[in-house]
Amino acid sequence: MMTSRSAARRGLSLIEVLLALTILLLAIVAIGRLVDIGTDRGNDARAATRGNRLAQGKMAEVEAGVVSLDSAIEGEFEGDDAAWKFNVTPELVGPPNLYTVTVKVTRDIQGKTYEVVLVQMLFDPTKTGSAAQAERPPPPDPAADPAMTGME
Repeated sequence: MMTSRSAARRGLSLIEVLLALTILLLAIVAIGRLVDIGTDRGNDARAATRGNRLAQGKMAEVEAGVVSLDSAIEGEFEGDDAAWKFNVTPELVGPPNLYTVTVKVTRDIQGKTYEVVLVQMLFDPTKTGSAAQAERPPPPDPAADPAMTGME
């Protein structure tokens, strides 16, 4: 008895194995590229968050009077943030002692520049007093104001 070619064959042909391996390889490359993109976006978010915090901290120093508003100031942060640079630019506007303060924080990471800019209007804290320095007004004189004594 002779066997026919239409009988069920066992195993896979070489072409089917190569095709499956090609599809698997393309999927692995695509997933690797997606991981790279995700890592880049995570680094961008980390840099933006750190830049925002540093800019807010520098603006708080300006508000507290630690940084003078007499002229523009440039510098670098210290410690772990030494790669970050800042620029504080005060601009006198309108009423006396009112400034528009621009704080710019920048850093280059792998050829890409990250920049955060904060702009805020504030009074020069070195020229304005605080509530602790305010004098208490004298108590009202009842003799001078008949409405306070109840006699009119």
